[in-house]
Amino acid sequence: MKEKVLYILKITGLALIVLVLVGYAVFAGIMADRWQREHLCTNFQVNILDFDKYQFICEDDILREIDKRGLNPVGRNITSNLADKIEKNVERINVVRRAECYISNKGDLTINLTQRVPEFKVVANRHTYYLDSDRIPLKANGVSVEITPLVTGYVSEKLASGKLYDLVKYIQNNEFWNENIRVVNITPEGNIELYTNKGAEKLIINNLDTYQEKLELATLWYDQYTTAAWSERYTQVDLRYENLIFCKKGGKNE
Repeated sequence: MKEKVLYILKITGLALIVLVLVGYAVFAGIMADRWQREHLCTNFQVNILDFDKYQFICEDDILREIDKRGLNPVGRNITSNLADKIEKNVERINVVRRAECYISNKGDLTINLTQRVPEFKVVANRHTYYLDSDRIPLKANGVSVEITPLVTGYVSEKLASGKLYDLVKYIQNNEFWNENIRVVNITPEGNIELYTNKGAEKLIINNLDTYQEKLELATLWYDQYTTAAWSERYTQVDLRYENLIFCKKGGKNE
């Protein structure tokens, strides 16, 4: 009998706890909804967290986009639904990587955002853009970001985000080549010209499937013929042939 009474008390206690929690949740929801209805947004703040690194977008750009979408929160009732809409629309901007919207107790709405990370700049076919770490072209006019190598010439977005992206990342991740290659140029014939900072003006390869092999061969050439490689003796180093290197001196090949 005693055990039965204890069991009933436990069940009753659990039921009361559940009722209290449910009641609190309902009360909190009602109060939050009431607070949102009674409080108007007095300030909308935009924080670009990585603006010191990249300036693909500024606060005015965000505000214009919000206005264009009819989502300016100032003077409107603050709701989580409005904050979500603002957040999603800002994240649709090409150069924005992530956005998070917050509502303060004072009636302010703040959005914090980060930009996409540019890996290299492409200047081709009268178009200038950047490729980010997700291989997405960033349409950023008038922005100067000092990153190397620069990619120029006959480059489609498909090529830039495909095998050419792999080549650029290989160069960036290789200490020797990252220090010495400043421009990657694609010729009308599809050859890849790698312009250097010193020594021979450029290296030429013709296949994006074998660039690692070609650049490893060039590294050996730099190691074995240091004086010639780092001088102005040769204008170009041709790596288009299998296991062969042709160096051009003035108008002659060697």
